[in-house]
Amino acid sequence: MPLTPLHFQNNKTRYETLALLMYFFINASINATSETMEAGRDQSVNFVIWEPFVWEFSSAISTLILFPFIALFMTKKPWQWQHSISSFLTYLVAAFVFSFCHIGLMVGLREFSYLFSSLDYDFAKSTAELSYELIYELRKDLWSFCFFVIVIAAYRQVVAQYLGDVRCIDTEQKDAKSLTKHLLVKKLGKEFLIKTEQIEWVQSAGNYVNLHIDDQVYPTRSTLAEFIERDASHTLCRIHRSFAVNLNYVNYIEPMPSGDAELTLHSGKKLRISRRYKEEFHRNKTESVRST
Repeated sequence: MPLTPLHFQNNKTRYETLALLMYFFINASINATSETMEAGRDQSVNFVIWEPFVWEFSSAISTLILFPFIALFMTKKPWQWQHSISSFLTYLVAAFVFSFCHIGLMVGLREFSYLFSSLDYDFAKSTAELSYELIYELRKDLWSFCFFVIVIAAYRQVVAQYLGDVRCIDTEQKDAKSLTKHLLVKKLGKEFLIKTEQIEWVQSAGNYVNLHIDDQVYPTRSTLAEFIERDASHTLCRIHRSFAVNLNYVNYIEPMPSGDAELTLHSGKKLRISRRYKEEFHRNKTESVRST
């Protein structure tokens, strides 16, 4: 199946999870085998063959657990160049929090793994050694945090260009949270101007909603509930947990034996109305007819 924007969008979480698993698995495997080979080269092997794998994979698993929290932090606290010093301090604190969480999880996993062997694991045997180990891990974790932040920011930029970035452009709109009459779509280096009233139906797709206009699909980062709430014209009506429809484009409705209904647009597109939203749809449709 070709990797179309719509296919990628519907399977975005799967691709991201697979990419992260592959990266950390390969990285941990290379590091573990490198430690084993270097010790063998120097004839100074003082560990069991499985130990480097426990060390590296405990670090990788800990980082993998914390990775979504880094992405969430960047969403909640985006970098602001106009307040660069404040952003730098915020991200620096976050980097230290990431490091201490990573060390705690990593040591916990190692201690747990060593329970199944006759060997002991000591992260540090003295206060001086503890300070040394913390500094050793901190310098690596701070750099890793910076690397992850850059990668996530770059990835989000690429995805936004690939899937499309929809923004309101009418400056006279008083309520900035409401949809304006025109939307500007930036996608793959091109800009598309679309009218909000031309949206025929809206489809939820993870953290995005797809705006369907004729045969074109324009994704925008929003939830379906948020997008409908921003509709100042009140012509968008939710008919399913994943769909909303523009009432002006509805052709006819057919009841189904299951209690649901099937809606057909003027374009011929068929959408299902779930029983949960049937009453709301009919009420909004009646109000729309009265207002015309």
